[in-house]
This record gives sequence, structure tokens and C-alpha cells, in this order.
Amino acid sequence: MGEHFAGQHLDLAAGHGHPELTCGVGDWDADVYGNHRILVRAEAAGPVCAVEVPWRRQDPDPALVDVIVRAPSGRRVRNTLAVKVTAEVGRIAFEPVEGPGTYAVHYLPYAHTGRAYYPQAAYRQPTRTADPQWVHEHGLDRPAQSWAGLPRARALRYEAASAVDSFAPLGFAATAAERRALELDFPDAELLLFGEDRAHPLGRYGQVPARWARGAAFAPFEGTADRGESYAFQVGVYAGAAGLADVRVAVRGLPFAVRCLSLGGIDARGRAFERRVDVAAGGVCALWFLADVPADTGPGRYEGEVAVRAEGRAERVLPVRLTVTDRLLPDGGAGEPHRLARLAWLDSTAGHDDEPVPPFTPVRAGAAPDGGHRLDILGRTVHLGPDGLPHRLVSTFTPAVTAADGPAREVLAAPVRLDLGRAVKSGSLTVEQPGPARVSWSTRADGDGVLLHTEGELEADGFLVVRATVEATAEVELPDVRLEVPVHEDIARYVMGLGLTGRVCPETYDWTWDTPTRNQDALWLGTTHAGLQLSLRDEHYERPLNTNYYREKPLVTPRSWAGDDGLGGLRLRTAHGVRTLTAHSGPVRLRAGESRRFELRLLLTPFKPIDPGRQLTERYFHAYAAPEEVADYGANVVNLHHATPPNPYINDPLLAADRLRAYTERAHALGVRVKVYDTVRELTRHTPELPVLASFGDEVLAAGPGGGHAWLQEHLGDTHVPGWVAPDVRDVAVVTTGESRWHNFYVAGIRRLREHIGADGLYLDDVAYDRVTMKRVRKALSASGETPPLVDLHSCNQYRAPDGFASSANLYAELLPYVDRLWLGELFDYEGTDPAYWLVEVSGIPFGLMGEMLEGGGNPWRGLVFGMTARAPMTDVRPLWRAFDELGLPQAEMTGWWAGDPAVRTGHDDVLATTWRSGDGRTTVALASWATEPVECRITLDGRAVEAHAPAVEGFQEASSYPAGGPVRVAPGRGLLLRLEAPTSP
Repeated sequence: MGEHFAGQHLDLAAGHGHPELTCGVGDWDADVYGNHRILVRAEAAGPVCAVEVPWRRQDPDPALVDVIVRAPSGRRVRNTLAVKVTAEVGRIAFEPVEGPGTYAVHYLPYAHTGRAYYPQAAYRQPTRTADPQWVHEHGLDRPAQSWAGLPRARALRYEAASAVDSFAPLGFAATAAERRALELDFPDAELLLFGEDRAHPLGRYGQVPARWARGAAFAPFEGTADRGESYAFQVGVYAGAAGLADVRVAVRGLPFAVRCLSLGGIDARGRAFERRVDVAAGGVCALWFLADVPADTGPGRYEGEVAVRAEGRAERVLPVRLTVTDRLLPDGGAGEPHRLARLAWLDSTAGHDDEPVPPFTPVRAGAAPDGGHRLDILGRTVHLGPDGLPHRLVSTFTPAVTAADGPAREVLAAPVRLDLGRAVKSGSLTVEQPGPARVSWSTRADGDGVLLHTEGELEADGFLVVRATVEATAEVELPDVRLEVPVHEDIARYVMGLGLTGRVCPETYDWTWDTPTRNQDALWLGTTHAGLQLSLRDEHYERPLNTNYYREKPLVTPRSWAGDDGLGGLRLRTAHGVRTLTAHSGPVRLRAGESRRFELRLLLTPFKPIDPGRQLTERYFHAYAAPEEVADYGANVVNLHHATPPNPYINDPLLAADRLRAYTERAHALGVRVKVYDTVRELTRHTPELPVLASFGDEVLAAGPGGGHAWLQEHLGDTHVPGWVAPDVRDVAVVTTGESRWHNFYVAGIRRLREHIGADGLYLDDVAYDRVTMKRVRKALSASGETPPLVDLHSCNQYRAPDGFASSANLYAELLPYVDRLWLGELFDYEGTDPAYWLVEVSGIPFGLMGEMLEGGGNPWRGLVFGMTARAPMTDVRPLWRAFDELGLPQAEMTGWWAGDPAVRTGHDDVLATTWRSGDGRTTVALASWATEPVECRITLDGRAVEAHAPAVEGFQEASSYPAGGPVRVAPGRGLLLRLEAPTSP
């Protein structure tokens, strides 16, 4: 056998997956020849030989894909002809150009087109390479007469390009004859059952596997589990000619709990749910079970049964025999992912509680004189009216946003009002506190032909939701349901969302729903130390996909707010010092007994004070390097992206737990904290649980157009959304849905990452989950560890067509209470945008965060007036780090230009100044210009002219000094970092 065809076995001999062939892994250029081949043996020299290849394919159109034969040396055999191609077999004639030996038949060759990170596999169409004379001489142009007389080669072995590419053992389809034989063996069975080991997941293969068809239906399943293990196994279901509807199961006889994950579980909100399973006629599915073997189970053999039934079908039973060893398995087996014990995490409810997360404090509730209630949280107060709507919103964050104990500022100019177009009379307001971090309330109002049920919640982080359900007691038409949110104009200085990028708030604005192309349902309005985000939803809301995938699953237009005629929208008007947001529905028609929910969400901003000292002392290194290199660089936090040696897989870092733990321990010994890339937007093909998730339909893996990388097409069919590909480590990912049980799995995995790996936090690269999961993630990280966890959020600018024109800060606002730092990001414009854009879209300050820059390294001078730098090592920020330390900025009190009434003034409106004042009297100021021409500034401190000294900072500024009252020249788009000195008295 030539060296090109020396493969590795998968421990699958003939009869264990492929009935005719052994199965293994080979080594060849898959990008040229595809991921699959069958080795055949030509026993004699000659001009031609023929082989019947039992490839048992499941791809949709085998005859439309090329077949390539390679000789033992690896060279292509040009005289090759696919005489007959069906899904079951291929009749291939070729010239054994190197005489007797082993030849390779490659039968799914493809070419990847498009971008390397988002490739599209196009399978090569059949191409005639054989010499026409050779074809004619050997009768291959009339195969019906010639085929039987051709010398034969023999098919020996199936090989895949890697173990994860392999179709073995369940991807080889039964032939029509095998299916008929199976049905003859069980002529009265509308459903057949096959026990199958967890090591052989069915995934999304849609045809009955040859392994099952040639095996024994209803044969007892034999498994071996350890004490304490969450033991996974599957029961295959094969449907008869009529198909199966609403499959149900019962597990009997085993002395420990066994649950069927395929039929439901606990959703991402902590609620039990059921999942319907139907099986098409002649189709198959796998039902996945998890047996929780208690740690005190006695070793021995335990017998039970799995009973399966379907609508209109008799129950069928599969015996289950589980042998429990005397080994005690820690953590249920979660530390060994191949066991699939981590599937238990799908039902995790960790983090579903009403305890506050630092720095948030418990909600304090008390009655108000008007029949409403006062609710106090960190830096904010909500006064509820008797109607259950906010009548007052108060912020006590300081203008610099560095503390939450400033003067009280009223946000609302008048109560929030929901107008149905007819009078309603409210009843009493009932307020409850399920836990320290949450208060809920409800009330009911009656009107002509309608009932209004109002429920609300306020959480410790500033999340306020009101769900107003209008129920018709008679047939009614509401001409226009309106929500009015009046905000003081001096608070509503800036705006972002609903088609507006971050900017100074306009006097008027109108917006209407367009969810197919616009990921827009929320508007933020406010200033740095007080504001709110209003989002409009109804009971049909589902989290859409984002980051290039929005149009695959866009927002569901809320029927209530959009109205029956689609005339709903929002308008902004300014008058008499008040900016009023009015959401209007247009006509809403209700039959008696029909209802609509009008849900409004208010995020009360900022969420927490910023911490400039922490911002300047936590120095990030965003690249893979040895811990020693990171420490020598001067950084003390390292982000480990995926596709790196300690974290090679996309969003499953625990697959490399030993490597990651070793790296983290080395880093900690050097004073470097380690954060790991891990989110749920997409999932690596290497995750052992992926075939299980694929069997759940579109519950976990997003439904979409299919295509993408060849692996996705070959193993997930044609209804997935292709995800990110990391070509340097040959990793491929598939996109997940906006919300599913996978979020439970993820939260449990984050806790394990913290407790067993020692990770200090997460690097989140565009997030596909909501605030509920984000809060649970923060709790999982906070549950252990010697230091508080770190979470930073990165986003590419999503205000573009593929992402639905959503500003990243607005899109992720609900997550920001639980984030420590922002990194925004690719495609952000740091040069052509004004200070309002920087403040609202980029800095994070109105939400209680600080950030860093990415695109092109950002603008270091403008960034510094927001306390931002670029991120190392893509940009060398060490000179600025050294300047921060030399000037004592981490210990100084920072007052941003946004705070108003600054101590330092530049004398020019287009040159902004942010100040650091130390306890020893030192003052440092960062200047940045948005002027289009050079500007000469005259610096004053507390109204007095002062001397200014610019220390030398490599790549940022040269050393210079400026006399008191003398001009400080600032170039357009640039700035200075100055140490100020008041002139000495004469």
C-alpha cells in the first residue's frame, strides 16, 4: 500500500457501521479531493479494471458530483469513468496506471469559494477526463454489454480526512433491499427501535443506518456506567410507511432517574417545556436519554425498558440493561466530554434566583402617598403610580458618572402614560418582592369594552418592564394605542436607536416598523448620568440572530405596537423643555375575549459608576502569547481567543481543559489574569454533544438555508446557518438559535471554567443571548474565585445591512450591567464622527462602562479624553501606560468633559478636555480636537491661566512646554496630554 493510503482505523471493522468495508482515517489534501474516499485493490496490471464501490451515500444528488481516482503514488488517474452512480453504489472503471496496488476513489470532491472565514463549498461536477479512445476500446460507452467482462478491483476500506469528518458508523445508509428485509422481519411494526451507544450519535442523518437495518431491532441495549455518572444513550426510531406523529416515551424498571432529553426539559428561563417529535415515513430519529446514576448505587447489572409510542401506534418496548461499575466518577463525568455527561447541563437552572450581583444592591420598596410605590436601587429611584406605570424616575449618579451619590435629577417631566383611547379605572396596586434583587407589581383597570391587566418588574440592575395586556370584553376597535414617555430636555441631550446613530438628540423624529431588514425595536435617550432605553415588544418576541445573520432570523414585528394596519411607530417631539417619546399603534381591532400585550422595557442608565483607576491599571493583551511574554510586555490581563493552543475550539474551551488549566496556572504565578473567548453565537464541530443538538431540529441550531463549509453540508443537511470557520486550526462552527437549552449548558460550562480551570473571566465577541443569560453568567463567574471576575464585550459595528442597522451599544445595552469593559470595534469610525457619537456609541460611559478602541488602532488623542486607548499588542500602548504611571493617573480623580462646568477650559468649543486631579495637588489634562483646522487654545485651571508641560510619549507627542496664558496649538484630529502647573505667586 502506498504511503498516501496508510490510514488509521476508527476501531470499526466491517459490520460495525459499514457492512462491507473497514473504516478509518487517511491523510490527503481534502481541499482538492474532498473528505471521503474508498480504497480499492487492483489485483492485476492491464489497461482497465472495474470496481463496484458500496459507498451508501446520503448526499442529495450523487450523480451530480465528480469521482476522482488516484494511483498508489497519489497521482490522479485520468482514464477514469463513473459508469453508474446511485446513492447505494458506484460503478467505476479506471486504468490501473501503476499496476497492481491500492487505488483511492474520492467521491465528494469540492472547492471552497468565498471568504476563508465564511467559505461556501461547491461540489465538483462530473468532468470527463478519460481518453475517448480508451473509453471506446473497453466498451465503456456501452457498459450494459461490457461491464460484466471487465477485470475486477475490490473495495477494501472507507476513509475520512479526519475522525470528525467520518460518516462512520451511522452515516452509511441501508440499501433498499436491506430496508425491505427489515420490514419483512417486522411486517406489523409501524415503528422499530434500536438501542445505540453514545459513541455513535445519529445526528441529522435522515436514512436508516445500515448498522441498524442489518442488526436486530428491539435487541436489548447494553451499557456500562460508573457510579455518580450522568450516563447518556440513544434509542433509534425507524418509522414505517405511514410515519409517526407525536412520539412519546416511558422509562420503566431502572432504579434511578432517566429522562428523555429529546422530548423536552428546562428552557433558558428555567421553565419546563415539551418538544414534539414526528418522524417522516421511512425516516429515522434518535431519542436521547440521560440516566442519573447515584453515587451510592451498588455495582451490578440493572434492567429496565424504554417504551415508545406515537399517535395511533401501539407501544413498542426496548429492553435496557445497564451495568454499574464500582468506580466513582466525579462531577457526573463532566470532566470527560466524550461521555456526553455534560448533556445534564441542558437542564441547569443555575443563576435563576433573585439575589443581587455586585455592585448592585437590593431593591428597597416602600409605599408612596399617591397610592403608588417608591423603589430604590443603586443610583436610581422609581416612583410607581397606581396604574403600575413609572410616574417619576430619579437619578443620583454624579455628572462625571464616577459615583452614585450625587444630587437627585428628575428624568421624567410627567408620568409615563398608556392611552387606550378610552377611559379606564384602575384598581389597587399590589406589590411583591420575590427576592432582594427584584420587585414585581400588578394592577387591573376596567373600561368600556376592555380590561387592562398591568404587570411589572424592577430589578436591582435598572431593568424595568411593564406588560400591559388589553382584553376585550366586547368587540372593540381602539383607534390608536399610545404610550407617552416625557423626558426633561436637559436630560434627553443624546439619542441612539431606531435608525439614529449616537448623536445630539434632534427636536423631532419619526420612525416606523420594518423588521425584515431593521433590527430595531429600542431607543436610548439621555445624558451620561441619567437616561433610559425604551424597547417595545409583545408576547411573540423571539430574540433575533445578529452579526451577519440577522436576515436569517429577524425580529418578529409586535402585532400590538405595529397595529392591525401596520401603521405603528414612534415619534419624538420637543416643546417647552420636554422631549416626548410617543409609541403609537394605529388601529387595533379586538373580538370579544381576544387580547393584545403591549410590553415596554425601560433600562435606567447608567447602570453603575465608572472606575477610571481600574480602567487604567487593568492592561489588556489581546493575542496568544506565553504567560511570560504577556508579563514581560507589561500587561496583566490576557484574552485567549479561540484557535489558539490553549483554547483551540470555537466556543467550547473545556475540550482543551488540561492545556487551558496549565496556561492559567502559569499566568497566575506571574500576576496575569486569564480571560477566555466563550459565547454561544456558534458552536464548534468538535463539541461531542453537537450531533445530539442537531437531532433536536431547530431548537438549538438555528434554522437556515444550509450551505457553507463542506463539513456542515455533509453532516447537518440543508437547514442550518453556517458559522465561523478558523482555517488555521481547521475548525468549523454552526450558528445557534437566539435562545435555547444550550444557554443552560453554557452557564454551567462557565462555572466549570471558573472553578476547574481558574479562568478569571470572559471575552465576549458579539453576544447571541439576552440579559437573563448574561446575569446568570455573571453569577456563575462570581460564585468562586479569589478576585472579582472580568468580562469584556467586543462588537463589530452592527449599524449596517447584514446586521439590520443596529447600533452595537444599543443592541447590547441590556447586557451591560454585567460587563466590565467594552471594545468597539471593527468598522467603527473614529475619525469622521463627532464627540456625541464617541460618547454614546463607543465609550460606554452613559451605561457605566469604559472601553477601548480597535479599528485602525482608533484615534489615541480622542480616545484619551474618554479614558480609552487601543488594545495591545495590535497597537503598542506601552508608552501611554508608562505615562499614566508617571503622571499618577490611576490614583487621581478623573472628571470627563461630559460632566459640565469643567475645571480645565481650552477656550475652544471643538477642543475637549478631561482632567485628572491627584490628592497632592497635581493636575493632568487630556485634550482632543474635533476642529477641522489647527486650533490655538489657552488653558485655564479653575479660571486661572496655568503653565502646561507635555511629557514625551513615544508615538503620541513630543516633549514641550507652554507658558501660562500662551497658546497651546492642537492639530485637527489630534490632542495632547499635559501636566498643569499654576504660576507661582510673585
